[in-house]
Amino acid sequence: MCTAVGVEVVDKAKLPYIYSAEELISMFLTAYGREEARGSAAEPAFVKQKRLEIRRAVASGKTLASTLREMALKMPFLDRLHPFYRDLIDVSFGTQTYKHAVAKVGKAHLAVKAIAKEAITAVRTAPDKKALLEARRMYKARIIDLINDLKPELEKLREIVVFLRKLPAVDPTLFTIVVAGAPNVGKSSFVRCVSTAKPEVAEYPFTTKQIHLGHIILRGDRVQVIDTPGLLDRPLSERNAIEKQAVLALRHLAGVILFLVDPTPHSGYSLDMQHNLYGEITSSFPAPVVAALNKVDIATQEELERARRLFSPAAEVSTLDCRGTKELVDHILNKYYVPAALERLRAARAR
Repeated sequence: MCTAVGVEVVDKAKLPYIYSAEELISMFLTAYGREEARGSAAEPAFVKQKRLEIRRAVASGKTLASTLREMALKMPFLDRLHPFYRDLIDVSFGTQTYKHAVAKVGKAHLAVKAIAKEAITAVRTAPDKKALLEARRMYKARIIDLINDLKPELEKLREIVVFLRKLPAVDPTLFTIVVAGAPNVGKSSFVRCVSTAKPEVAEYPFTTKQIHLGHIILRGDRVQVIDTPGLLDRPLSERNAIEKQAVLALRHLAGVILFLVDPTPHSGYSLDMQHNLYGEITSSFPAPVVAALNKVDIATQEELERARRLFSPAAEVSTLDCRGTKELVDHILNKYYVPAALERLRAARAR
């Protein structure tokens, strides 16, 4: 699916099923054994056997080669993907690892065709039954060796497809509120309060292992709300893959970054640490950053006063009962989404 010229998102419906090496071997042997002898009873048995072995090599080779080629071609082309998806694959698996796996599986169909062609030649020129049986044995053995050699790449592609299928259907063209902050400050609960998303919520850090997506319907338009994995106050190079997913969402998707703060000790992260993280996000990303205090239902007055001095929050909310969350979203949309929508409308009219 294209969202702009030359920019695609991952289309889950088009992702291939990645066969294991064992499944491919079974498929190959089934296609090979499906062919039956043909010809008249008067035809010499050796000639009939040669014709059967040729049909078996053609049928089994074609089945395996087309399967390998289709798997590779249905994998997303990195150069065509939106930067969010492209960088996410790079962070999670490595660009070179991805390209190597796709290329090796894709090119294997040429090797299958070459092996089948050589087997057909060996069968045709076989002078006797012993040579014919040896040609058959070599053909099967070479194909099975080739499939087994692909096992690491097939396993990697299967892992990647499973990962991509679990990703939310992010649309980079929609206005997006990215909810950020330290672990366990209430990001998932906030997204659950204000949108269609139902992310897992639990009282321990790093509950959110992947980006979660929800939507708000605003005057007929959809606005995305993204819950990101918790960030920690350390350099990007030292962050793990889960944290880097949040960074990619901030970099490529955010129309506005909502930074949630926990003024209490319950998250396990100090206000100073959260303030350092807030400063890093504010200085590192082009999207405007809005701070909001969460857990006001359990925070002491002293904790609230200190947090107010540090963050000058736009709102104070409680995601426990969703108090103030709708008003905060309305504030963000009125301040940032409506001007952006009007700007797009003016640009469209100018064209």
